[in-house]
Amino acid sequence: MNSRKKLYLSTSALLSEINSFFGYDYPLRDEYQSWDLFYVCQYLMEVMVQTDTQICYGIGHRKSSIQRYYDSLLKMALKLMEYEEWLYTLGNRNSCSKTDLDATFMATKWDYYNQSGVTRPCYNCQIAVSEGLIVNADIFQNPGDTLTWQAFMDRYHDYTGKYPCRPVADAGYGSLDNYLYNLKNGIELVQKYGNFGKKKDRRFQKRIYNVLNWKQTEEGFLICPEGRVLDQYEGDNISRTRGGNLHISQMYAEKGHCEGCGNRAKCYRYGKYRRVGKNVVMEELQGKVDENLGCEEGKGLCRQRSIQVEGAFGILKQDRGMTRFRRRGLKGVKMEFLLNCLGLNLYKYHLFWLKQRANNLIGKLN
Repeated sequence: MNSRKKLYLSTSALLSEINSFFGYDYPLRDEYQSWDLFYVCQYLMEVMVQTDTQICYGIGHRKSSIQRYYDSLLKMALKLMEYEEWLYTLGNRNSCSKTDLDATFMATKWDYYNQSGVTRPCYNCQIAVSEGLIVNADIFQNPGDTLTWQAFMDRYHDYTGKYPCRPVADAGYGSLDNYLYNLKNGIELVQKYGNFGKKKDRRFQKRIYNVLNWKQTEEGFLICPEGRVLDQYEGDNISRTRGGNLHISQMYAEKGHCEGCGNRAKCYRYGKYRRVGKNVVMEELQGKVDENLGCEEGKGLCRQRSIQVEGAFGILKQDRGMTRFRRRGLKGVKMEFLLNCLGLNLYKYHLFWLKQRANNLIGKLN
């Protein structure tokens, strides 16, 4: 994107020279399309043809002024067209592989745990498991899990005619858009959010300057480690989520703006004083998640999610050797992944059938 902006600036400078040299009046813009530049190139070529200007290339030949401008502008137009083609290929993504245009560069778990700093062309594989069988599977191009939730649930609804009641998911799926989507479609809030596990982490609880570890008054205002109450309302921060929903954070600060506090440098880094945001809607939704997953039934659902979903991925990757796709393109990769999931289901069904047959034989012998 930075290279394209530089190209826009170079294009404006070149068009300005063409206007001043030939007396033309081509408009100067902040952004250009490739066809705009090709239109100017076509006109310059027509002028050279009408004036019998000799077009020459190679060593020992001197180009005319209009040909030099034509060659420079044509080079910029071709480069801009290349940028437009790549942006069209990317779509909403920020990267792709030259060997597989549908693949997106992502950091795998191996890269994360080994801190290699390397990204690889990958696909985001999603599965839903119930009673040991994969009941839904799909392939996505975005690296994060948050944006896959709604499309994944819609796919399940298209095939079954209903939404799942309690689809437990890890912290990558808990967002305001997904929680509102669940409420709209009658899905219980059993998807963890980003800081769900940190609240009970002893090492995280020692970070006394993190707002998640601060106590609250009866009115719901936060109390900093120095005992000061952040109850002064300072307006709202309003933004839009990726799903188009309003994200409103109420900003609060301490009455004295942290004057005289000896731990200001430890408490915050930016700004003149500490300000905290409070999203009432999100906190209410997260409280419902804590309630659903904090009971014994919710803890059991979390354990089953780890056993079944991670177990199914383990079988596909370790036992079946599916560590990389052998096909390229989203369509081919999706077909390969769904065939592997189907094979796993047939394998599980065969094991269930053998177990049931053995139990029947034991019953007859007894």
